[in-house]
Amino acid sequence: MNNSINATTGKSPTELLYGTHLRLFAHPINTSSTVPAVTDFLEKIDESVQLAKDHYVIAKTRQATQANRRRHAELNYQVGDLVYLNTVNLRLRIKPQGHSAKFFPRFIGPFFILEAKPETSSYKSDLATMY
Repeated sequence: MNNSINATTGKSPTELLYGTHLRLFAHPINTSSTVPAVTDFLEKIDESVQLAKDHYVIAKTRQATQANRRRHAELNYQVGDLVYLNTVNLRLRIKPQGHSAKFFPRFIGPFFILEAKPETSSYKSDLATMY
């Protein structure tokens, strides 16, 4: 029952794999039947699908709440502001050169911001040639 549409592709995984959305089974338009067992069976299937959708919404809300719990508002930097940069990825480049990353500073700077695009979180800074 993976008919959730992916934000990137705009299609569900089953639609990409099979070319169409999959249903659990062919569901008749008219669910009333002369045989009461058939009507009960179809109603139970509808209730199960609705219950699964409700649980999915509850789980999605809970996961979003947990993911947003530690997030904070993004800082907006302006052109000319001084910033320090984290050296986590820079330390990875130092190790192959034979230097010890253990004694390398955790932050470097301050550097001036030359260009700022806060809507896309893109900033250009004046880095020294050493980096």
